[in-house]
Amino acid sequence: MYGWARCRGTATPVAVPGGFHIDIGLPEHAGRYVLPAADPGLLRGLAASITVPNLWIKVCAPREEIAPLLPPAWEFAEPQFLMSAALPVSAGPVVPPPGYLVETADKDGTGVIDCRVLDAATGEPAAWGRAALTHASAPPSAVYDKINTAPAHRRRGLGSLLMHALTAYAVRLGATHGILVASPAGRSLYRSLGWQYHAPLTAARILSPPKP
Repeated sequence: MYGWARCRGTATPVAVPGGFHIDIGLPEHAGRYVLPAADPGLLRGLAASITVPNLWIKVCAPREEIAPLLPPAWEFAEPQFLMSAALPVSAGPVVPPPGYLVETADKDGTGVIDCRVLDAATGEPAAWGRAALTHASAPPSAVYDKINTAPAHRRRGLGSLLMHALTAYAVRLGATHGILVASPAGRSLYRSLGWQYHAPLTAARILSPPKP
């Protein structure tokens, strides 16, 4: 959670019963509770206490286990998957395919790494993503987030290139382990790169306060 919060530039996660809360403060994402397990009593009580629209609950459990514990008005996001990988001791050179450039930097020197793959002809971003060192362990882990490829540039290996560039930089900063949350579309890419699946993640929210 700390690595994800650093990637997003949110408030530091705060421990709450059964998990963590992160204050995000966006209209479409006021905040989120993250729970490592689906405790029925805790989850029912937490959902009953939430009246703020777009305050999410994310649980390490499948939807079929979570849905009966939440009120009917709650909306579910698409399934997500917790994955991890051992990072290499050293990473080879980052070589983009013809027509592309790669920019990777830890701009503030804090271990939050930004990477962009640019269309060399236009200078427009073709793929982009971020990784943040957790600093919660020694050696640190790297949490990957916001990995995207523009539709016009997909199926050209840019997702793999982006992950390689972020990994190479994270390894230089001392990271030995990678963690990410994959979408259904991204899961196959990460599996092809050697990432291992650990658990399903289910996220849900209320769109408006429940009626009395």
